[in-house]
Amino acid sequence: MATKTTTSNTSSKTNKPKAGEGMDTNREMWLRFRVTLQVDGPFGASIPKTPDEIRAMLENRMPGKMPDGATPIGELVEQVIEEVGASDEFLPGGATFKRDAQGLYYEGRNVRGHLKDCALQVAPFFPAIGAFRAKVANKTYVETDRIVLGKAEPDGTIQRFIQVMTRQGPRSSIKYVDYIEDPKLVFVMRLLNDGVVTEKVLRRIFEYGGTHGIGAERSQGWGRYTLEGMEAL
Repeated sequence: MATKTTTSNTSSKTNKPKAGEGMDTNREMWLRFRVTLQVDGPFGASIPKTPDEIRAMLENRMPGKMPDGATPIGELVEQVIEEVGASDEFLPGGATFKRDAQGLYYEGRNVRGHLKDCALQVAPFFPAIGAFRAKVANKTYVETDRIVLGKAEPDGTIQRFIQVMTRQGPRSSIKYVDYIEDPKLVFVMRLLNDGVVTEKVLRRIFEYGGTHGIGAERSQGWGRYTLEGMEAL
């Protein structure tokens, strides 16, 4: 009578890696770069100059239901009023820059928003990277909160006539946009070092962004730039 034998296959259980095993603990989590964008021509401001317009801007950006612990809208309005020196003495339709003790500045979060906008357009150039815009958004960060523009005051203000839609229908209005000529934007970026959105990919995004433009009045050709430097830190 044949003896039936059974083999216990426990290797898959005993050889299963533990959590954390196989990780590349020697590789840095982040790559850091000092980026320099040289704007060629006017760089336009976008923050309203009057308290009422600042409130309207912030209310338009607010979610339908504010999360618990969120800063009240009134405090945000007062903060922006102080940052731009807003006053009812200014004409409606004006736009300026935020400022501090070092002068005028551009917020780093706006550069990150610029990268996401550009990523949406250049995604077809990177078919191997799925959900390209989302990956750029989640793997690139601007460390520099305030990008100093090297000026205490704008170089000038342009006046433009525009058409706006109101409840009463279309009407003409006037914009007064502050600008700086040929500023150099220097800031530090972090790039997740996982080999997906690489330095080369980031350079291609900036290549497109130079034509797309950054800041306000891009439809007028403002804010076009050259990637002057991307120095590894």
